[in-house]
This record gives sequence, structure tokens and C-alpha cells, in this order.
Amino acid sequence: MEIMKEEQRQETINKIVRNFNDYQVHDSYWFKESEKQIEWSRHQEIYLILHKDKTWDYAEPRHLEMYVENLKDQDLLEYNEIYQ
Repeated sequence: MEIMKEEQRQETINKIVRNFNDYQVHDSYWFKESEKQIEWSRHQEIYLILHKDKTWDYAEPRHLEMYVENLKDQDLLEYNEIYQ
């Protein structure tokens, strides 16, 4: 398994947040290795974050980065491959 350098990791985190918030590339994304789904709720205007233990968190767009920071490197690398 490849380990990301901190700079590359932060760039990918920023890309994910921008793709959700600014560019609205997707409304929902499943991060397989981290077993976490991030989904935009248009009705509530908030992100719903489903964790592997089946619990939910809620995040305003400005706080989304907190949940993306904890994703596993493998998920970030895969995301980079898909969304270059």
C-alpha cells in the first residue's frame, strides 16, 4: 500500500472539498477503504456523513474538511486517479 506525502494528502483533501462544495462534481461519494459515505442533503443544506459503524454525522460545507481529513490514503489515491 502506497503512503501519501503530507503535501499530496492535503492537496487531495482540498480537491475533494472543492469538488463537493464549489464545483458540485457529486452529491454523494463512497470511500471504500475508510467505509465512509459523504452525501449532500439538498433539503437540509448539510452534508450527511455515514460511518462504518452505521452512525451519522452532519457537517456544514465549511466544516466538510474535518471529515475528509480522516480518510485513508488508499481512498485519497483512488480519488486522485478518478478525478485528475
